[in-house]
Amino acid sequence: MKQINKIMQVLVIALNGSFIGAMILIAIVLVPFWQLSEPQLFLDWFSTYGHLIGSVMVPFGPGVLILAVLTCCLSTENRKLWFLTIIFMLANMLYYPIYYVPTNTSFAEQTIDVTRVSNELSTWLTLHWQRIFFAIAALVTSILAVTKKSIK
Repeated sequence: MKQINKIMQVLVIALNGSFIGAMILIAIVLVPFWQLSEPQLFLDWFSTYGHLIGSVMVPFGPGVLILAVLTCCLSTENRKLWFLTIIFMLANMLYYPIYYVPTNTSFAEQTIDVTRVSNELSTWLTLHWQRIFFAIAALVTSILAVTKKSIK
């Protein structure tokens, strides 16, 4: 059981690190590309390719969260840190149904007014960086938990 728990702990860190890397890639490569595109060209691009980004990214957050919950349940040490990891990942994931599903749908279905695209992309990026912050916080707490740093 200890071996399985250790493997899950490492998987939380590895999967979350990959998630963070992918989110940073989106923030520093894709979003600037989108912002430099003419609004209608961006909407056309997003209509064609946006679902591919979602299909790659969507499993990461729940995957990290599920592994963190399982690890928290199985761990006898540093439960507070694992609980914080769970809270940070929940905060990260709440953005998706509340903001990203409706906004990305408006891009993909081109129901957003073309004159609002630029401002919406700025909001999209700001919230995306907030999600990155929460994922990094979850990564830090999970690393601290694995390295046996405890909080009182």
